[in-house]
This record gives sequence, C-alpha cells and structure tokens, in this order.
Amino acid sequence: MRLKSVYISQYKNLKNFTLDFDGSSFIDVFVGKNGTGKSNLFEALIEIFRHLYEYRKTATLNFDFKIKYEIDNEDIDISYSSGTLNINDQERKTIAKNLLPGNILVYYSGHNKTVTDLVEKYRKKFHTKLRRSFRQLTPKSDSPRFIGIGSEYKNLLLAIMLMQKEENRAREFIHQKLGIETVSPEATLLLKRPAFVSKQFKIESLDPKTLYWGIRGANRQFLDKLVECIKGEFNISDLYVETADCYLFSINIELFQKKFEGESSFDIFRQFNDLKTLRMLESISIPLSLKNGTNAESDYFSDGQFQSVYIYSIVEIFKDRNCITLLDEPDSFLHPEWQFDFLKQVFDITDTAAKNNHVLMSSHSAVTLIPHDKKKIKFFDIKNNYANCYELEKRIAIKKLSSDLIKYSEEERLLSIINAIQIENKPVLFTEGSTDPIILKEAWYKLFDEEMPFIPFYAFSSTYINQLLTDNRIHDEMGGLPIFALFDFDKAYDQWNGLNGTEVEKNPLKGMVKKWASGDSYAIMLPVPTHVDIQRQVIKDASNNETFGGNSCCEIEHLFYGQDATAAYYQDEPCVGGSKIVFKSDAAKTTFAKDVVPTLDAACFEVFRPMFEFIRLKCPSL
Repeated sequence: MRLKSVYISQYKNLKNFTLDFDGSSFIDVFVGKNGTGKSNLFEALIEIFRHLYEYRKTATLNFDFKIKYEIDNEDIDISYSSGTLNINDQERKTIAKNLLPGNILVYYSGHNKTVTDLVEKYRKKFHTKLRRSFRQLTPKSDSPRFIGIGSEYKNLLLAIMLMQKEENRAREFIHQKLGIETVSPEATLLLKRPAFVSKQFKIESLDPKTLYWGIRGANRQFLDKLVECIKGEFNISDLYVETADCYLFSINIELFQKKFEGESSFDIFRQFNDLKTLRMLESISIPLSLKNGTNAESDYFSDGQFQSVYIYSIVEIFKDRNCITLLDEPDSFLHPEWQFDFLKQVFDITDTAAKNNHVLMSSHSAVTLIPHDKKKIKFFDIKNNYANCYELEKRIAIKKLSSDLIKYSEEERLLSIINAIQIENKPVLFTEGSTDPIILKEAWYKLFDEEMPFIPFYAFSSTYINQLLTDNRIHDEMGGLPIFALFDFDKAYDQWNGLNGTEVEKNPLKGMVKKWASGDSYAIMLPVPTHVDIQRQVIKDASNNETFGGNSCCEIEHLFYGQDATAAYYQDEPCVGGSKIVFKSDAAKTTFAKDVVPTLDAACFEVFRPMFEFIRLKCPSL
C-alpha cells in the first residue's frame, strides 16, 4: 500500500492543495510550525477514506478530492467532484472492498482534539455494532476500518508482542529496546462486566449461557480458546470473582502459542480489540525482569521508551494488511533526547514488515528532524492564508523550525545531544560506524548482568572523533564525566596515534588506549581478536606489540570472523603481498549488526571484555 498523490479542493486552510509522494520510503515526514496545516491534512485524509468506506450509505463530504495509490501492485485513481465518484476514469456507484485500504491506523497523543474526536466517533460506532451482536451467534469477529491507537493500548500491544514466539523479529526488537531480560510464562487477563449489561444479569456457575455476562458468537469462541490456555486443573466457575464482578485468569504463553498457532498477530489483536472496544477487557499484563535487575510491567516504561514500541507493534501486527498509518505529532511531548532518537527507532522496522503499510508522520520538532536520512523534507507553511507544502532542504527546514535556535552542523548536533543525555549522568563512547553502537550494546549485555554505564554514540568519522576528544566545550558539557572513543584498526590508527597523550594500554589484544594529555578523554583502538587470519592483518610482531598501524585491516565486524553464522559476510580482497579478509559490503552492516550478531554465543564477545573493563573502571558507579 503506497499513496502516490492527493488533491483536496478545500478543507480548512487546505485550498487547491496537492501533494505528491515519491515512494522511496515506507514513511513520509511532514514538518512545519503549529497551525500550518499538517494536522488538517490528516483530518482530510480521514474524511476522504470515511467517505469511500461508507459511500452510498451515510457518507457525505463537503469538498472534492483526487487520490492515487498503489494496492496489491494495482494503481487506483479515485476522484470525487460535485457528488460524482470516478475510479480509474470510470464513474462508479459502488466501491469494491479490495480497492480500499484494509485499515486506517491513527496514532494520536491527544493534543489534536479534532483527530481525537474523529477517532472516538468511529470507536463508538464500532462499539455500537459489537454491542448489538453481543448475544448473537455471529460467525466471526470483525475489525473496524479506522483504528485509533493511543496510550490506552500500551498493555495490549506489549502483551501481544511478548506472546509471540522467541524468534519473532518484532519481539526481539522490543526486548532490546526496553531492556527486557526475561518474560513471565503467564499473562494475567482481567475481564469486567460491560456497562451495557444490566446488574440484574446474574452469572450462574451451572449455566454456561451466563458465562462472561452472556456473550456469544465469535467473541465467546475467543474467550473459550483463551480458557484452554490455562495450565493445570480448574473449574470455569473458579475464574469468576463474584465480589468484584470480574473474571481473572492466567494464560500460559506456551499453550497460547500452540492454540493460536494458525492465527496471525492481526487476528489475535482483532479479537482482543473487540473485548477492549466493548469495555470488557480491563487489563492484560505480563510480569517482566529487566537487564538492570528491575521487575516491571508495561506501566514501568516511560512514554519516551514506549513511543517506537507503539509504531513497531502497529506495523508488525498489520504487516499482512494494506494500511495507511497516520502519526499526528507523536513526538510532541517527548524530551529532546527522545525526539532525536524517535525516527532512528522507527527506521528499525524492516522493509518486509513495512511494505504494506504507508506511514505518514507530522512533526514540528527540529530535533526530531536532525537524524532523518532524507536530504529534502516536506515542509508546511502559510501563503495567502492557506497551507502550502513543498520540499525543502533539511538544513533549511531545521533552521525555519528552530528560528535559528538550533544550528545544523555535526558539531552543534553532538553538543545538543550530549547536553540532553546528561539526564542519565553517563559518559559517552563515540564510534566511527553507525552500527557500532548496536554491536557494543549487544556485547555488553552478553557479558554483563548490569546496566551499561556509558552511552555508545555514532560520531561520523575518526577525524571528527579526534576533534571531539579534545574539544573543551564538550568536556564542559559532560560535567566532569570521561569521554571515550573507539577507532577501527585501519587508517583510523593515524588519528589515534596523532592524539597528544600517554598510552595507558599497549596490548592490541586488549584494545590499545591513549589518554589525552589535557583532559579526561580516552582513545581506544579496536581490540584485535584471537583468530590468526585477522591477527595477521594487524599484528606485525606480537613479542613487542608492534602492529602495521594505519595499514592494518580490522573493523568491528572482523571480531566475529570464524563463526559459522558470519561466514557469508566476508571475502578475500587482493592487496600488496597477497590478500586480506574484508567485510563484503557496507550495505550489509545493518543486517549483520541487527540480525546476526544477537544470535552469537556469549563467548564470541569475550574480545570486548578487556576494553569494557577499562571503561567500566573509569565510569562513575551506577
């Protein structure tokens, strides 16, 4: 599912408004100051698809539109003008369901009342439909076309994702993002009497028709299947707590996976969502233990930590359906640190999971925009009292959004981020590679059962890192905390070697370390692994720790050479005097870091231990 273009005759401050999509990414970001029309665009899209879903029923629309999109490899061109609907240049009286998106998903944080009211309107409509069929033998559960996802879905989304099998990629992402060590084998489900069921309706232990306040049809079948996921012997009547007028039972996750093996995550979400819409599902929770030793449930996590989980869960759950997802300023209430990380986390979603879901996101935050990988951004402003949207160079967009309060350069960017992370009161470890922080985090938690005492941070290049280590302004921002930098054992050696300081560790197998002469900065050469083929590319004479210096060839990916799981990622490359082992391509580094490295045994990460121990000793105690 991909939108290609939209035209809106007039909706609020959108007049003769046209917007084209280039189709190069699963997410399109719209930025602009408040009041420029970003949210109005989302409202108009909701109204357009409401009109199409309900066409010739109750639908009315007070503006004309044209919309083009691709769905299941078929181009759909729909126009509506003066009460006439055309599909692919033919006038139509009806619209086939397969020509429309399966769902319009709206993530809302509550700051836009109109969007919130639109979502609530459709929730109430679906609630009425479910209420009418509460005691009917409906053959199957249904799904509303419009689904609003807000903070009230935190427990449900997390539970559904954690109840997936361990090899599920989305489940792995959430474990990593939230720092989850272990998940309880049981999920606790609490059901309460829907408000529309009279208090006079009594639950009789010997009358199965009264179970769950008399619900029937597909939703009753779903509850019966959930009961089959309870481990051990029990009576159905034991699940009902009469004094609280609720049902409380524990779902064994292993039994749940077996019982619902043939159902997609969307099917499971849909059935739970029916109960939620009926105001029957009070809560679902799974106890967790975190890598920092804390026991927690979903309420433990901050909104900042959970933002990308919302988005990742939505895309994962609806990955097999053609959807449009509208994220209306999801970063509005986040601390600048979380704003900066938000898009990077969203882009962790795989192309496979995102191919059917076109995500549109609005924002007015310059900080959110900084790490966006596109050079040009869709920018909203006002011209002649109406919204205007056009592509703008990212650096100019940031300047406009921040009114020059944020200067867009690598150096100023890092200063602002370092300042933000002082909340965590941790040192920073700068890295050359964009995937190095992912690998370092994985290595730390493979080796240590404690919180990481530093923050690995991608800083572009060895030359720039060298500047950061010796910049007194950054030391002032760090408030006395040490600064570390990790250099690859290749040409970056020359930058490491050029630092004015004292070698405090000379063994290349442990990671050679230089302390800057004028401050608490430490430049660390990547530790050399024990594999003889890689050592041959770095170490000239092991007896006196002599290396080939800048002519060496060892990047962080070389530390995992020699494992069966990594073999396909290396190749021999001709060089003076023979050949050397290199990583096949920079493009594969992200997949390697995210998909391959986490599967390796803890023993594969021992090469990092001496370096980590050195940093650990220099870091303030947690």
